[in-house]
Amino acid sequence: VMTNGRFKSVKHRVVANGTKSRVSMIYFGGPPLSEKIAPLPSLMQGEEDSLYKEFTWFEYKKSAFNSRLSDNRLGLFEKIIAS
Repeated sequence: VMTNGRFKSVKHRVVANGTKSRVSMIYFGGPPLSEKIAPLPSLMQGEEDSLYKEFTWFEYKKSAFNSRLSDNRLGLFEKIIAS
């Protein structure tokens, strides 16, 4: 969202190896729940429209917790742009 779609996140994938041990570490971080998420003005070009509605970190987290891992978690925040 912050890059207005210029950079795409990759889905986290793991291939388990049955012969070697593996260590995973969970890291939780994020902005305050009331923080607004929107494209960074410095990355917007000219009169470019945002691909996403502005939302808070709380709204995103709530949406993520109500979805499956395979779901597009930003789908609820995408703008429908008429062409």
